[in-house]
Amino acid sequence: MGNCACVPQDAKTQSNRAPSQATNGSGAQNSTPIPAKPDELPQGFEARFRAIKLLGRGAEADTWLYADRKRDQPIAMKLFRRPVPQSLVSSILQEIRLQSLLGPGHMNLINVYEVLLTDDHLGIAMECAKGGPLTAFVSERWASPQPNGLVLSEAEARFLFRQFIDAVAYCHRHSIAHRDLKLDNTLLDDQKPPVLKLCDFGFAKSFRGGLERATSRLGTAEYMSPELLHEDDSPGKKAALAYDPRATDVWAAGVMVVVMLLGAFPFDHARQHEGAVDDEALDLWLQEVNKDWSESPFVAKKVGALSPEARDLLDRIFVVDPAKRISVPQILEHPWYKKPLAPEFQAAADKLAKQQAELDAHMRYRKLDQARINERDSALDAILREATAPPPSRASGTGLAGGRAHVRPLQAVDASAPKVRRVDLTEAALAARDNPPPCENPAVAEHTGMST
Repeated sequence: MGNCACVPQDAKTQSNRAPSQATNGSGAQNSTPIPAKPDELPQGFEARFRAIKLLGRGAEADTWLYADRKRDQPIAMKLFRRPVPQSLVSSILQEIRLQSLLGPGHMNLINVYEVLLTDDHLGIAMECAKGGPLTAFVSERWASPQPNGLVLSEAEARFLFRQFIDAVAYCHRHSIAHRDLKLDNTLLDDQKPPVLKLCDFGFAKSFRGGLERATSRLGTAEYMSPELLHEDDSPGKKAALAYDPRATDVWAAGVMVVVMLLGAFPFDHARQHEGAVDDEALDLWLQEVNKDWSESPFVAKKVGALSPEARDLLDRIFVVDPAKRISVPQILEHPWYKKPLAPEFQAAADKLAKQQAELDAHMRYRKLDQARINERDSALDAILREATAPPPSRASGTGLAGGRAHVRPLQAVDASAPKVRRVDLTEAALAARDNPPPCENPAVAEHTGMST
């Protein structure tokens, strides 16, 4: 789905070269963020939002940082130019619905607040992680590694991984697998040490209705498990190749641990394929099924710096047979996960645990109005249908959009547009009359969008 809440595209790290800079969807490096002028905003936006800078560009959407005057806090706005391709509608709807379902309930998930439709754009307003993607965090450390050669110390990596796997476990408990776990979909706030936020649910899979397996193969190749990379399209084989997406989330989690610690993917492209995706997938699959992760030439020289507990966890993650692979509940009981944190990280973990406990208590007692939920869902469907239609400014030939692939935030919107349509996704818009008051903790209230 591209950019999510303050992230540019994937920046790859390898042990034999410096990590690349954050890139846009076409692979070009991002330039200095472009400031947005207030007079570039469409009618209806200037009273509520102030565009600050471009955060990232993807193939389908640009992500901008806005100041939300109503909430008195920064937000990230993912902007899709109209007409939105029909092929994207289902994944956009899924991303919105799953993040609005899961996001409010966990401090390590990006929450989504609002959907907006203007003459020229579909916008998704969401929580902003001010520290940027984990990709950039690891890339900065890559240049000055630990004395033992690790990029992050095990203590720091474990602090971040605990937050990450707790968020994944929360998703799985709610019968949802992410299916695109990677550094670029993992954001950090600006605290020291940072709070981690998982985002981008465009590829997520719901298990509701008893479904426990999936056949569609989505994700980023370097994070994909063998059962995802090896696809047999011969007649009668599709059902046999069905996979459990929870197990693929575990594999991707292991890749993230390796990159945080060793600065490289455990399995990577051994040669250039000139864009031949099938060859790349085959190359990675052959490595995964024929070579132990610790013997991979991309990481072998640094593996000796890992603790026995870290090695054991990764050995149990990178198992070709998904039925024998460690599960998320087992990871939560693993010695490396449970090993005490260093004092500087324990204080931050305790603070986050207290916030999560307050949020859990609120979620247990909150009451939503089903009629309002139904109205919201109908409004989302209607806005997405309308977003696929050509925008009025271009349809009439009088707009400013022309043929530009990317524009400053909403500058191409016809200034005569009568209004901006909105769908409020926050608890306040869905709450029943006897819903308990918002959490008093400012951090929790800000996360849920209930700070005002």
